[in-house]
Amino acid sequence: MTAFVRAHQLFRLTTLLLAALLVGACASATNSLPPASPTPIVEAQFPRTITDDAGASVTIAAKPARIVALTPASVESLDQWGLGQNVVGVAACSCLPAAFATRPQVADYNGTNVEAIIALNPDLVFVGGSGFTPDDAVTQLKAANITLVTLDPKSVSGVYTTLQLIGDAAGASVAAADAIAAAKADIAAITALVASEPTVRVFYEIDATGAIYGLAPDDYAAELIAAARGDLVTSGTNGVYEISLEALVTAAPDVILLGDAAYGVTAEAAAARPGWGTIPAVVGGAIRPIDGDLVSTPGPRIAEAFRAIVAQLHPTVTLP
Repeated sequence: MTAFVRAHQLFRLTTLLLAALLVGACASATNSLPPASPTPIVEAQFPRTITDDAGASVTIAAKPARIVALTPASVESLDQWGLGQNVVGVAACSCLPAAFATRPQVADYNGTNVEAIIALNPDLVFVGGSGFTPDDAVTQLKAANITLVTLDPKSVSGVYTTLQLIGDAAGASVAAADAIAAAKADIAAITALVASEPTVRVFYEIDATGAIYGLAPDDYAAELIAAARGDLVTSGTNGVYEISLEALVTAAPDVILLGDAAYGVTAEAAAARPGWGTIPAVVGGAIRPIDGDLVSTPGPRIAEAFRAIVAQLHPTVTLP
């Protein structure tokens, strides 16, 4: 993995912490995943007026031919739904499809290059809410009369809504609806398979190079873990990702998932950390790597993320 992978993960953590301060707590994770909102079954004509994740009403005059995608979910969705040829600029992220390798990268963890975006003459820009795309960049893009759609999912049902929003804005409503239906079916099937499995006490590690960061209880991925019959160890406070070593040891997780494994963190290194030796997951050798980029991206691969979580929590279950 490149330095960009780690930078993207740390950038996401930083923006999630900022989001907690800006927008407050979201709904707590539950053991059942809420259904998506009804989705279109036909492709509507343009102009289209949609309501984005920030609650703004956005009118899109014609099917966008020049799109800038500044969030991982929008980048992945546009590629999967056959709209890659319309993407003229992207944000640097570890999820970047190979097809976009030569596209201008107009944003990264250091900031957003507004001038470069304007120079691309886009007719649609997908931005991230809750500070993911800096507020000053959003203000400047609005001042340039660029059509913006804010994406800001905060739950599993929110991911479905955001995926449909991307499709509706870009002219791929049917593709989005099909992707959502497929993801819901896959998740439902896997959920049924593990329904009788014992609950697993689990800690999901985002980063531990300094302080220890796991999932906040209101993170969308916490909801996936709950649906996978995981009893997630968290800070106990919505929007708070940092957890003390004392709290982690006291919580005694039976499994530790290394979302930072792609950055070189190994089970052996985690087990050797001072103070970690009595944790049941360490004693039992149940420290397991997982694709942190997959799990942390609330996009069209949500069913793959759920499958990866289930595979690590219930390794004896045969998945379809």
